Amino acid sequence: MKLRIIYKSRLVRKGYNAWVLFPFMFFRQAKTDVSDTLFRHEFEHVYQVLRDGWLVFYVKWLYWHFRHGYRDNPYEIDAYHAQTQPLTTTEQYFKDR
Repeated sequence: MKLRIIYKSRLVRKGYNAWVLFPFMFFRQAKTDVSDTLFRHEFEHVYQVLRDGWLVFYVKWLYWHFRHGYRDNPYEIDAYHAQTQPLTTTEQYFKDR
């Protein structure tokens, strides 16, 4: 997977800590400040993009975001649930490199 992780990014809007625009993960914080919980949450979005395809993911994400709000967006609900799980070996690899 050609995932690129960018820390201390100014592309992440205020009010957000991170953003996935596959194949990029953008974090507002420095690498050392990104928690496993936040990293796992954002990585769940990477899995969603890979599962659904980037076009379907972003169209649905925007639809649900404007129709139901951020917290009631099914993609976000899944990501918030996933962030309670420990990092997988793959996720730890990407976080450590």
